[in-house]
Amino acid sequence: MSEAIDTGQMTVQRRRVGSVRATVLCYRVLIRQIVTAGRLSALAALGAIMIVVGWVAGIAAADRDLSAAEMLRDGAGYADAFGLIVIVPIVSLVFAAASLGDARDDGTLVYLWLRPMGRAPVAAAAAAVAMTAALPLCVAPTVLGGWLASGGAAGSGDLAVGILAAAALGTVAYSCLFVLVGLLFRKAVLWGIAYVLLWEGLAVGLGEFVARLSLRGYARSVLAQIADVDLGFDPNRGVTAIVVLACVSVASLGLAALRLRHINVD
Repeated sequence: MSEAIDTGQMTVQRRRVGSVRATVLCYRVLIRQIVTAGRLSALAALGAIMIVVGWVAGIAAADRDLSAAEMLRDGAGYADAFGLIVIVPIVSLVFAAASLGDARDDGTLVYLWLRPMGRAPVAAAAAAVAMTAALPLCVAPTVLGGWLASGGAAGSGDLAVGILAAAALGTVAYSCLFVLVGLLFRKAVLWGIAYVLLWEGLAVGLGEFVARLSLRGYARSVLAQIADVDLGFDPNRGVTAIVVLACVSVASLGLAALRLRHINVD
């Protein structure tokens, strides 16, 4: 496909950029915008705090002579309470909101708009950039912190796998969702923090219906099912939770692409 540009004297045909090439192009441009030393150091420090606190909690659990089941539950609970509530959504929010927000604020997004490409590749690239930056900073401290908090009890290998799956799937879903939020609101980080603290942090404990509207609830279900740990209220099965998180990711990117078609970039 191609686009025609009328210059007054002649009409210039521009070949439309393919979806894959457009996604790669946007990714290369956007990744330079959001991966900064300041963001990486601040968010890495947050992860380091989780690891240290998990290590201290694991030592304390060993001193109390708890059973293996109790130590695994403590490790899973710590990964949920610190990793899935704080680190995963906050880190994803910072990078996802900036993926298109920074480009729009400094004028870089204009240059992408001038190219003959669809809007879906731009949304996909923004989410991919956010995931690239967020996944290591979310998954590593959540897995290590949760495993350390379990004191290395028997079965902690399965616990680590469950935490890894929950943190990774949660990061992907939050990244896609917050790319959309970044397009809908100018102060996306503030809106996102309010959502994380007031909704995600409380929803799981408010009942089954509310928990089904929480991404954290589904990520928590993945952790509980894979690690075979009882985290209390858990209305979702593991497969259902994975499907819902995937659907939220796809739907968020679709809505972001639609939003991009109607947004003014200057």
